[in-house]
Amino acid sequence: MTKRILLAGGYGVVGAQVAALLAKHHPETEILIGGRREKEASALAASLGLAAAAIMDVTKPEPMRELDGIDAVGCFIHETDDHLLREAARRGIPYMDITRGQEAQMRGLAAAALLLPAAPALFTSHWMAGGPAIVARRLSEGLEQVQRIDMSILYYTGDKMGPDSASAGEGMARGFTAKVGGAWQAVGPLSDERRVRFPSGALRPVYRMNMGDVTTLALANGAREADVRLGLDKGTALGTMQRLIKLGLWGLLMKLPGMSAIAATKPGPGAPHEIVIEVEGEAGGRKKNRRATILAPLGQSHLTAVGALYALERIAGLGPAPLGAGAALPETGFTMAGFARLSALYEAEGIALRLEGI
Repeated sequence: MTKRILLAGGYGVVGAQVAALLAKHHPETEILIGGRREKEASALAASLGLAAAAIMDVTKPEPMRELDGIDAVGCFIHETDDHLLREAARRGIPYMDITRGQEAQMRGLAAAALLLPAAPALFTSHWMAGGPAIVARRLSEGLEQVQRIDMSILYYTGDKMGPDSASAGEGMARGFTAKVGGAWQAVGPLSDERRVRFPSGALRPVYRMNMGDVTTLALANGAREADVRLGLDKGTALGTMQRLIKLGLWGLLMKLPGMSAIAATKPGPGAPHEIVIEVEGEAGGRKKNRRATILAPLGQSHLTAVGALYALERIAGLGPAPLGAGAALPETGFTMAGFARLSALYEAEGIALRLEGI
């Protein structure tokens, strides 16, 4: 049976790549490119084949009221008022969102819990649409205890990103709560500097960063300690930012015209993206050290799009790890078959995933 999938914001930097991947891996699927800019939506739809434009505005109540027969919806734009989520829940349409920051994701989860949707509502605004979080879950599989999980990210300053992704950097200067030494503790922004060797061979300093993964890495894997750290491929921008925060000058700098927390990275036309995930634990009374590396030659937006495709498969019942009704996160309902599917998508899209110590 042909699925009809709506991509809200489907002509954006990530959304357009998701649309192309969906057409490539599921050519029988009917794709609706949703948004307010009809010209852009129509142009993309025309290039995909079995696709059409769908004019909609998520800032208004019932943005899908003119659309029928929707089997799943993926949201690739900031939904500040949850109109799309609420309508999907009311109509029993599976929903997936990759664009929420920490506070907005908490609000979405709370809304979904209160709405009691009869279809899955997957919130996957984790790093790269939750793909690395699923890899981390695979690393902890079979361990009786998990002491530590670290996800280290090497961001290339020439990589491209959309405005919604860029806005995620606005909270980099704020402290947050993380699992440290078996307890939830307040940690400072860009703290606990470490040096990590990435799959390309680059050795770079990385610093704590707040993402949804910080919470779910600890909870989904039963880890006593979990961190996400960010580093840049060159320069010392993060180290400088850390020093300015300690001196109390960063907030004043951000008030200057044209400044933003993402200004230090200056997004470009595209570059690779690298991730290292390390897990320490025990099995059978013996210590275990496991490691995964991800090298995405086409960059972070492509890696995010592949993760989003996997998430769409899960909510639309197009793959081996379908989700049931209700609010869900990337690690919800983890299965080895689901991980194998994500791995297969990575391989098909030229993303190198390597597991060590398993």
